[in-house]
Amino acid sequence: MQKEIVPALGNEPINRVYTISIIIRSFKGRKNVEAHLFRSDIPEKELQAPILLKCIDTDREKYRLEPHLTGTLEDTKRMVLESFTKEERDAIIEYLEQRYHTRLLAVSSAPLTFPVPLGTMPLASIPEGKSMGFIRFHDMPNYPLQFNFTGFYDLDQHEPNII
Repeated sequence: MQKEIVPALGNEPINRVYTISIIIRSFKGRKNVEAHLFRSDIPEKELQAPILLKCIDTDREKYRLEPHLTGTLEDTKRMVLESFTKEERDAIIEYLEQRYHTRLLAVSSAPLTFPVPLGTMPLASIPEGKSMGFIRFHDMPNYPLQFNFTGFYDLDQHEPNII
């Protein structure tokens, strides 16, 4: 399993900065499926933290030509809170290496770039459908971590397995 980990710069406004994605060799009839991992079950009290406003660029005028940025301030706060701390990132990578190393081609992690544009939507808000869905790692038997995380995938973005 290939690993690519980009460290944070160290000047981020909060410690919850890391994104993680994985490449699954074969998943639901598709090959090399990318899944974007995110922290699930975000406590409501965290959404009220004043520091989150320092993480978000609230200048709507700057992004008015970006039609995909349709989220509210709360959506963008949730998106920031879906990221992981360094300790959580390391725990997830260790868990993936121990449990799924034969099924994964790669895992990569990088810090968010701050400030995050207002209107950015959280991954948890994407509706599941025929090709898009979630891997709820915390629902797996013998899940060992003290926090929950989920992976979002879109099968339409990947080639079918050829037998």
